[in-house]
Amino acid sequence: MNISLETIQELAPDQASLNAAKKLLKPAKWPVLEQAPAINTIWGECQGSGSKPYYTVADVVEHGYKCTCPSRKFPCKHVLALLWQFSDAQHGFADAEPPQWVHDWLGRRKRKPTAGSVEATKPTVAKDIGAITQEAKPLSPEELAKKEAAQAKRAASNKAKTDTSISEGLVEFQQWLDDQLLNGVTTFIKEVNERCRRIASRLVDAKATNFAARVDELPAKVMAADAAVQAEMVYQELGKLAMLSEAWFTDCNDVDVRRAVAKSETREQIISDEKALRITGIWQTVGEHIESRKDGLIAHAKWLINVDGRYQEPALLLDFYPASAGRKEMISSIDRLIEGELIFYPARQPLRAVLGEYQVITHASETPSYQISTHQAAFQRYLASSPWLESFPVLIGAGRIAQSESGDYWWSDQVSEQTIALSNKSINSVLLGSELSHAFVLSDGYKAQLMSANTLLWGTISC
Repeated sequence: MNISLETIQELAPDQASLNAAKKLLKPAKWPVLEQAPAINTIWGECQGSGSKPYYTVADVVEHGYKCTCPSRKFPCKHVLALLWQFSDAQHGFADAEPPQWVHDWLGRRKRKPTAGSVEATKPTVAKDIGAITQEAKPLSPEELAKKEAAQAKRAASNKAKTDTSISEGLVEFQQWLDDQLLNGVTTFIKEVNERCRRIASRLVDAKATNFAARVDELPAKVMAADAAVQAEMVYQELGKLAMLSEAWFTDCNDVDVRRAVAKSETREQIISDEKALRITGIWQTVGEHIESRKDGLIAHAKWLINVDGRYQEPALLLDFYPASAGRKEMISSIDRLIEGELIFYPARQPLRAVLGEYQVITHASETPSYQISTHQAAFQRYLASSPWLESFPVLIGAGRIAQSESGDYWWSDQVSEQTIALSNKSINSVLLGSELSHAFVLSDGYKAQLMSANTLLWGTISC
């Protein structure tokens, strides 16, 4: 069972598809590569920009194929990349029993055209894998304008179809939500895994990717909470999701809503956006967290604050990578200083950013100037911006940490004279009772997760 590069060239619809396929020839892009030699079939999962991979399958003898991506080219770049990898390194494909989605494709696939048929005799455009690095012939201004107009038209059509699909999925979610409230929150909590899994799968099919991921993560949050507060947590989270779904129907083009429901922009899109907010300065890492998600991805989050007074809000650097690639060994970068540019995602309250050019520095040339806020003020600001937010970051002022008789932790803010319940299960004993100059927390408005705190004696301590 094998396939030659010449055959792949013949299958490709054009040279551009081969160019695109070459960019996917990276092991990190393919967490799953498997084969069933007995039926001449290979398949894989290609990780794109979304949380859910594209499922790709091909017959290496009769050259049938299928991919779940929305491309209008057949075969698409994912199929070409799958075949290309098999041609180059067949040993990289593990022998396995075909999963159900492959069996489904095998059961309904069409056979290869017979000799003499219209499909078999259709002329092909010359393509060459070896010519991928050659420069394409430049287009005239008229051809370029025509091409851009056609691309814009296709993009508008694809967006309209995606919006319709998402709207249909959110209508089903709202109907599902009515059913959960009708049956009662107690019953919902008992069956939370199965109930959330079903509607999350439907939302993924509807292309409401980020919305689906949030629904899918709800059971883990509920189960991790104390039984006494589980019902309250369910009402809060379902209420936020209800507001987010209504916000979609009000204005699906709102940048905050679209990102929370559909998918986030890629790093390349943000960097190339000339209108994006760009802040150059000195940044300090004040929080870091790695979390395994149910969709098979690892989320690595870092929170930074600007210490030279050029930007007054925390910034979030968020990276995703497949769990199959292995959990990264995390060396804490709390208190690390970098000098460089942060490029922010468009938002009413800019928070998430990507890192541009930067360099690590040992100390700031000036005395750090921290922008301290109060928990309540930050809560109101973020709530007004996006009421469906799960949590918000805030750098709070001087205070102390105390522990109650029940074992719960509390932050007492000396500036605002507020007390904040902390959700941490354990806290470094050095911090208890010590006078702290400031602390960084992630809060849902009611409880806060202490991420780091600055002591006068020991400096910043990660929590």
